[in-house]
Amino acid sequence: MADATITAVAFSRLVGATKPEVDELVASGTLPQPTGRDRRLPLREAAASYLAHLRAHLATARAGAAASRAQDARADAAALTLAVERRELIDAQEVEVALDAVCGAINVALLCIPTRVTRDLSQRRLLEESIYRLRAELALDLSTASEGNTT
Repeated sequence: MADATITAVAFSRLVGATKPEVDELVASGTLPQPTGRDRRLPLREAAASYLAHLRAHLATARAGAAASRAQDARADAAALTLAVERRELIDAQEVEVALDAVCGAINVALLCIPTRVTRDLSQRRLLEESIYRLRAELALDLSTASEGNTT
């Protein structure tokens, strides 16, 4: 029994390609040459050739995407290296030490407010309690913010 055939137009509809795309694949030798007046392709050979073409195209696209990701990673590494050389980056531990020093200075300044504002002990206690609550809220906000930044 002879292999089934399909017209080039029907094959283009079957695979979701345009007629010019199928003609280009025939011209490039990817698909077999159509025969007869109605330009028939051997269905099995054409389908296998078209699938091989799609697989090759997919492999090329994947390789291109991988190369693009590698190029992006190299660019990121170069930018990081340049930032380090320009001393535009600082060590996280240095940031933490500096932040601790600033927070300590702010804390001392806050604790001095009640004695600078009044000599009345009951008013001082009210101010100290208010400052204590504000410090606790600030500490909670800072700890929540630092937990959100750890990835």
